[in-house]
Amino acid sequence: MSLAYRAVDWNRQKRVYDALLVASVSGALGAFAAVTAWRSPDITAETLVIRGTALVAIGLLHVVLAIGPLARLDRRFLPWLYNRRHLGVTLFLVALVHGAFSVVQFHALGDANPLASVFTAYDADFAPVRAGAWNLANLPFEPFGAAALAVLFVMAATSHDFWLRNLGAAVWKTLHVGVYAAYGLVLAHVAFGVVQAERAWTPVVLLGAGFVALAGLHVAAARRETRADVARQADNAEWSDACGTDEIPEGQARVVGAGGKRVALFRHEGRVFATSNVCRHQGGPLGEGRVVDGCITCPWHGWNYKVEDGCSPPPFKEVVATHDTRLEAGRVQVRATPNPPGTRCPGTVVVGTTGAVRAGGEFYVGYDDRTSEGLARHIRRRFTIGLGVFVAAMVAVALSLQKADPGRFEYGTPREFTGVFMEFPLPRLRMVGADGVATNLVLVGAGKHGLPTYASGHDGEMVSLMGTLIERGGVRMVELGDAGSVRFAGRATSVPATGRTEDLGRVAFDGELVDTKCWLGVMRPATGKVHRACAVRCLSGGVPPGLLLRDGDGNGAVVFLVGPSGRRLDFDPQWGGRQIGVKGGLQLVDGTAVLRVDLMQLGR
Repeated sequence: MSLAYRAVDWNRQKRVYDALLVASVSGALGAFAAVTAWRSPDITAETLVIRGTALVAIGLLHVVLAIGPLARLDRRFLPWLYNRRHLGVTLFLVALVHGAFSVVQFHALGDANPLASVFTAYDADFAPVRAGAWNLANLPFEPFGAAALAVLFVMAATSHDFWLRNLGAAVWKTLHVGVYAAYGLVLAHVAFGVVQAERAWTPVVLLGAGFVALAGLHVAAARRETRADVARQADNAEWSDACGTDEIPEGQARVVGAGGKRVALFRHEGRVFATSNVCRHQGGPLGEGRVVDGCITCPWHGWNYKVEDGCSPPPFKEVVATHDTRLEAGRVQVRATPNPPGTRCPGTVVVGTTGAVRAGGEFYVGYDDRTSEGLARHIRRRFTIGLGVFVAAMVAVALSLQKADPGRFEYGTPREFTGVFMEFPLPRLRMVGADGVATNLVLVGAGKHGLPTYASGHDGEMVSLMGTLIERGGVRMVELGDAGSVRFAGRATSVPATGRTEDLGRVAFDGELVDTKCWLGVMRPATGKVHRACAVRCLSGGVPPGLLLRDGDGNGAVVFLVGPSGRRLDFDPQWGGRQIGVKGGLQLVDGTAVLRVDLMQLGR
């Protein structure tokens, strides 16, 4: 307890706890990044951050939810409970990094507000039933994650005792029980997102194991509490027989039932006193605490109440109810009706032996500078085991996730290119080598945008430009800069101003609608449901659409899609990342596969 509010009142134990927390998070992220980069060297730093922070946040959420029942089952976990709010704030910060990087990566630099895009990138799929058929598989997963982050923010922002005091314990506890809602939202976020995008079972198995473990801990703790309440049930008489005098250790308590509530019987200096078992701070079990310097000390957060009247020592004003006690035939009895707040009780004099200090009897008070050696030993062992499991799970997921696509994006190193600008059927730079063979550089704008407006209307003109190369599988693209980076020089005369087109006949293909800029190398990976929002923003911004076709071994190639007349294709950008069927005429335009689409439909 403290006399004034501080942002964080650190002592040695808190510093050690927080240092270990930061080191554990950093170590887990480092292990994941190292294994992922070794296995998939083409992955981008942004994708590493998004994946790593997601796994750490989910792991921390499981730890936060496990501490409560663990502390009920074994009081040696109470030091973790005392510092759980630091863990919760860390959880929110890690989840915030994951959310921020995801929004920037997949929703920013497009034609819509990034935060609005989270909820509208493909709003047509929010309906669970559409056209008489279930649409659950296509439900967007991002809103579940955004809602979970909002819950974690409320919990982190109100974690300080200032909010507990001003909101009241009931409201504050209700807000923080929201961690279970956050957990459910995270499960939905993962189920509708990564689970559908990844082929490996490792994330599903680990998440299922975590859920079963948490459910088991909560059920075990609930059953233990229920059995204890049944064992201490008393009749409805005004005075309830509680226990023998030798069942209460000196300086400790025995929790009994009286009037349908739990009452803590403390033995202090040869007398027995009775108070409510509920701490006024966060509802902690006072009966599992100790009498320290004449004050009952709550085992959860160390709040104090004088044993005679239940009042916190000045200047604090919290009060717990007291109950009268008496001695009958060597047994302690307690009155069911509590006394008015602040009533001083003389206690009941008892003689004889006291109960032995119970197992796990080393008492922890979080504001002390050092933990007792027994508790410290227990914490070190459990922490080492837990951290090992945590890191092993991160490594297992890193080994199971799909490898990044092998594209190349020379970000930050623009090159100069010269050739003929051709706007149709694809905006591209046509370059003819010394051998007379023409090659294409498909042109796009910065961010999630297609050909800039300043380049339109120059079809067939010579152009010299500075741009950033994007390349994959022999298909090349250039990201243009501002208007000053492009210089048009009139109609081409030294090289043919028209491309060589080879008709390959009519075809019908089924594949994934992708934005070609990301697939060629800007994003790695650049396919599937996780990438879908980025594809929607790129396609709606004018990036040339492509149809991703895969062979039996999973190898992919992209065919550029244009309208039947060779102009820009008219389609719904929200189909990005979905399976579609197309029909039309397939052509090779200077070696680049282009499909003139006359029929396009969304697959199931």
